[in-house]
Amino acid sequence: MKKQLTILITGLFMVTLSFAQTAVSVRDIQFVSPTDLANCKDLSSYDDQEIKTIGIVMHDGNLTELASGSVNGGYRPGVHILDTSSGGMGNFRGVQIHGVYTDGGGQSQPVSKLDNLVAGMIIEVTGKVGNYQGETQVFPSDNSSVNVIGSVTAPSAQVIDLGKLNDNTRTNNYVTGEEWEGSFVQLNNVTVVSVSIFSGNRVSFDVSDENGNVINVSDRFLVQKLPGRTLVNPSSPQSAGEFVAPIVGTKYESLRGLIMHSQNGCSGGTGRGYELNPFDKSHYKVGDTPPSITEVTRTPLVPTSSDNLTISAKIIDFNGTVASQKLYYTDDLAKDNTSFTETTFTLKSGSTDEYEGTIPAFADGTIIRYFISATDNDGNVSYEPFSASKSDGATAFYTVRDGGLTIPDLQYVLDPTSDGSPYKGQTVTVKGYVTASAKPYDLEDVYIQDKDAKEWGGIRLSGSSDLLELWRTEEVEVTGTIEESYGFTQMLVSSVTKTGNTAEITPIELPVSDSAGRVNRGMEKYEGMLVRMVNQGGKVKISNPRLNPFGEWMISSDTGASFNNSTKVQTGVKNGNNNSSLWVSVVSNDTFANIDGIMEVPAIEATKEMDMDALIGVVYYGFGQYSIKPRNNDDLVGFSFSLESTNYAGDTATNSIVNMEDNGVTFYPNPSRSVLNVTTMNSKGGTLYVRSIEGREMMKTAILDNTQLNIESLIPGMYMLEFIDLDGIKMSAKFIKI
Repeated sequence: MKKQLTILITGLFMVTLSFAQTAVSVRDIQFVSPTDLANCKDLSSYDDQEIKTIGIVMHDGNLTELASGSVNGGYRPGVHILDTSSGGMGNFRGVQIHGVYTDGGGQSQPVSKLDNLVAGMIIEVTGKVGNYQGETQVFPSDNSSVNVIGSVTAPSAQVIDLGKLNDNTRTNNYVTGEEWEGSFVQLNNVTVVSVSIFSGNRVSFDVSDENGNVINVSDRFLVQKLPGRTLVNPSSPQSAGEFVAPIVGTKYESLRGLIMHSQNGCSGGTGRGYELNPFDKSHYKVGDTPPSITEVTRTPLVPTSSDNLTISAKIIDFNGTVASQKLYYTDDLAKDNTSFTETTFTLKSGSTDEYEGTIPAFADGTIIRYFISATDNDGNVSYEPFSASKSDGATAFYTVRDGGLTIPDLQYVLDPTSDGSPYKGQTVTVKGYVTASAKPYDLEDVYIQDKDAKEWGGIRLSGSSDLLELWRTEEVEVTGTIEESYGFTQMLVSSVTKTGNTAEITPIELPVSDSAGRVNRGMEKYEGMLVRMVNQGGKVKISNPRLNPFGEWMISSDTGASFNNSTKVQTGVKNGNNNSSLWVSVVSNDTFANIDGIMEVPAIEATKEMDMDALIGVVYYGFGQYSIKPRNNDDLVGFSFSLESTNYAGDTATNSIVNMEDNGVTFYPNPSRSVLNVTTMNSKGGTLYVRSIEGREMMKTAILDNTQLNIESLIPGMYMLEFIDLDGIKMSAKFIKI
């Protein structure tokens, strides 16, 4: 049965369409309830269902430039369509048509018909609803399931606030952002804060608004392809790209494009949040750009109370000249940015764009805030940090230390919502006591902590095979580079020295249901620290036994507690994105016993009937949320079900790992490209592990005397080979995969 529908496109004209009664509107396909969004779920209610829908094409199909090795021809077409009901963008009214179908032979074929579509066409699409990394998509059934049934004026962009989409860590805001997925929008007055040139001669860049909210500007379309990029769309109107990448500091009066979703944050996804994808040259409207301030350094990096400190920076104006530049500082943490002390910032001798100024010496332990401003010949002003223009905007800072840098100095931030370490990218040296190690019966990830710190005192270590030799309670001095991974501060270690001191770190006790800790970034001060989650009113409960497919579950003071009043826990997962203990029995799903790492203890699926006196673990931050990672079964204190006992070796002197070759276990060749031949001459057999230099288990196999281990799947680099014989003796050696 057919029926007629008259569609009124506001400001355009009426179009009469005829379609099957079973058609589903674009909005119905995209809509997600406020409750689901608040719980970080954005799956369409039509997911995996065959549907028919109708929409207005928002951009010409031949502007899409998506290479795909899985699609015949190496190119994937695609367009975005808008719901035909009256109204603007947003309100779940846009969706992507994913231009690939599977033919009778099981091959992926391009829906080439999409390349011929023009903005403003009204099309009818029959296919299946799918989802990729949070992006709802409609997959046409074949090349004939896309039909043009009318046309109107092409849709226009709608101005929106960037803060509706992402926060200042580029984490997606589901509740306010999801309705804009697939919409054509305009962002006003944004600044380029980073530029990424990556594989395949591609480019994307991040822009921020005046409030610090960040979005990635991505290159789905021809307009953002670099001149050296090989184009893949056979219908492209050009033979090569023409885009010129902006520099950091570029001001855009406006940017337009389609909103796509690469989920991160509380969903557990690892993507870039909501992204903006321009598709026309007119979408980039550069403003009157002020001077660019880059390459800011301070000398010495960690000043003592007797050191005057030099701040240096490169300042360039690309459409004029630098008229003035200033350096501001204060030792008052409460002082308004407009009240800082101004000091001379002058051009270095022999340079045309490098400036420097001096901040005088201050007492030990003083925190000094500072920022730079520059004005061009047109009166445009820029700041570094860029938000320092506001009276309460972000500033750079450092701590005066006579006794050397501490872990709290690395972790402390003035504003938890801007949580990058003030030493990011710098090589530093600190001391701390091991709270989690790479040893069996442990997290198999290394964390150290300042024993006297009550907050800001922990940090994760990676990058050196010497970390594998550390045991809990040992004090170490480490040197390395401070890195930020999606808001998580860690150190890439180059050297490790044991001091000989030991101390047992007492976990910091925190309330399990403190919503402010999770929602308002109050947990930031405990990142990397060993904590003990408790319920002062009784037992710690499991409020959500299976939060997501990524091995996370939640605890609180009540089994019915909301997401915001619960604490995330991760166990039983080791893969490229997550690293939690394989020595904790309680997991969100018992399938983790044998996927994403082989669990070393029996898997017990979490339920709301379980409780405990406390849960101990290190605090991790990833994808916009904090979680606790217990190290082994002992960290589930007073658990209501019986758990396998933990045999973590507490005596480092008697339980140290011996060298393999000293105990009759040999292997060759080293370095190796494809296989390791392992021989256990004086052993009854045991278990052989291959671990990364961070301690993560990469391979595991039982051996008796001789074995040939295939290591072709490992990426080149240094690894640790560890053998535990049937008597429990642990042996190790390093090898290189080439």
